[in-house]
Amino acid sequence: MEDTPITLGMALMDFIPNLGYLVGAYFLVRLILRERGQRCGRMAMLGALLVFLGGTLKATSKLLDALNNRPYTVNVLSEAQFVMLAIGFLGTVTALILLARERRSSTPLSAALLFIAPWKIPFLLVMTLCQFGALGLLTYLSFRRKIILSGALFITSAVLTLLMAGMASGSQVLGMQWIEQSINSLAQISFAIAAFKLDRTSQQQKAIAC
Repeated sequence: MEDTPITLGMALMDFIPNLGYLVGAYFLVRLILRERGQRCGRMAMLGALLVFLGGTLKATSKLLDALNNRPYTVNVLSEAQFVMLAIGFLGTVTALILLARERRSSTPLSAALLFIAPWKIPFLLVMTLCQFGALGLLTYLSFRRKIILSGALFITSAVLTLLMAGMASGSQVLGMQWIEQSINSLAQISFAIAAFKLDRTSQQQKAIAC
């Protein structure tokens, strides 16, 4: 990354995706609590909180860099996200598997990124697999329940997340960071709207069925 100091605006913007994710996770936890009970719901809740906390710690690290007028620095706050996101997404995808398939649990497979510290690789693999596994399951649930808007928005969130990951492996000039954070914000806002629609429509469908 270049030596240009992190701006306050950029640091504050990094909190938006975390808030978007938290809103979406609230509706997903509500759905899972309603349909799979407290144990599964608590697993999803704990996973969501860990993901939110991991992202928030990284955003807080950027905010401290901005307040001290320095470039992005690697520290405990920024690196802790890999552990928290890996465990958090694992809990989330496990709860979603139980929601989608009566009483089975398995783990999906996917890909990872290059040029990272060796200790991060296992956590990044788990995080990536479970994040896209969760989005895939949510897309499947949405289309199975004929909630087309949610399915389309979950796909949009996945595509934008992939796009952001691809950009993150390239040049990290200040302008590119703004673009990445904007894409991440759109991805998490799409996730939040999709989760809200899935929860509300599922509740309405259940009420009609009763």
